[in-house]
Amino acid sequence: MFRATSRFGALAVLLVGFWADAPAHAQVIISGFNQSLEPGPPIQVGFFNDPNGWQFTASLLFEPTAPPMIKDFQSPHGPTGAPILLDATQPLPFLVTELFSILGTAGVPFVGQPVTDWHERILTPGWQWITPGDPNFPGLFPPGTSLITRDGQPWPSNPLPPFNDPTTVSVLFPPIDPGHVLDIHKALLWVGTPTQRIWGDDPSETFIRVIEYPTPEPSSFVLGAVGLAALAALRLRRRNRKS
Repeated sequence: MFRATSRFGALAVLLVGFWADAPAHAQVIISGFNQSLEPGPPIQVGFFNDPNGWQFTASLLFEPTAPPMIKDFQSPHGPTGAPILLDATQPLPFLVTELFSILGTAGVPFVGQPVTDWHERILTPGWQWITPGDPNFPGLFPPGTSLITRDGQPWPSNPLPPFNDPTTVSVLFPPIDPGHVLDIHKALLWVGTPTQRIWGDDPSETFIRVIEYPTPEPSSFVLGAVGLAALAALRLRRRNRKS
């Protein structure tokens, strides 16, 4: 009995270790910007004065070992090219629309891995995310807007950890296959910092830096659960044999 239990424990530890060390799956790289699998320069996202926010359109190519993407959302500039000073004594939101055409493996259309989740974190202090449905900003997004859409149509999504972190958007959704467009609708909210209530009066305040990062593949959790269930079934079978 002791020997069987020991074998069970060792196998369980092995499977749990594999589960915990599962490779990152939820990662894509932007076609035409950084396909070297090495950290590249931040992608520059220009500010649009109408509708007072950012819109970014690109292609996504699935790559499970790619590094995180870094995006710099550029501050608004006036006719002379100088950053515009914004009075931020009150929270100030700016819309962000990102449209990604999902490419197939090695650029082959409609063949390849789907995108199943999205994770972004703001690195610049003083900024937070707003997502559709936020009761504090009921008129910010057009009626019926969802955080994730596929080909312009609302697409369901569920939040993932970390929860209750206003600097992070992390969601899981049904697979969006190559050949479709993944749209992400959110907003950047300036809330200021303890010593800085105006955005743009510091030469360093020329962009908001955001990182898109991978997480463990959802199927890895399923694999781990299946493995543990198989171990439990094996142990039960051994007990039945002895009885």
